[in-house]
Amino acid sequence: MTQTIKLCTTDEDWNSARAWRNLAFFDPHDMKDPYTWTFDHPSHIHWIFCDDLEKIGYAHVQLWPEKRAALRIIVIDPSRRNQHLGSRFLTLIERALKALGYEVLHVESNQEALRFYQRNHYSDLPFQDPDGYETDPRDTPLGKRL
Repeated sequence: MTQTIKLCTTDEDWNSARAWRNLAFFDPHDMKDPYTWTFDHPSHIHWIFCDDLEKIGYAHVQLWPEKRAALRIIVIDPSRRNQHLGSRFLTLIERALKALGYEVLHVESNQEALRFYQRNHYSDLPFQDPDGYETDPRDTPLGKRL
């Protein structure tokens, strides 16, 4: 099996992105996704993770100044979890960002995902969102040099 990432470019990709975002974040909170404006914004990248031709994940990355980026969302199909696919997806994202000249990837992790990031060599690093968005005080700011 070949795992790859691809940029969201087609209507089918964007529909998949919406579905992943809603499944993982917005439906459980009974709210509408307030960030679909990022789909057309040049400082936001949306990737689909594929295993052969099957779409099994989604990620949203925001590009920041000073060669930094922030992983806003990463999700793997619940039926495909615990197979190290999240780590593989994260590695592909890191490589793609490094190829674009980015040096640091930041993330704010909830307690449920903290061990995942730590296993992938993320460590304590202030988030310092240049847009000033509020963070959830329960989240842990982490980062990794690419």
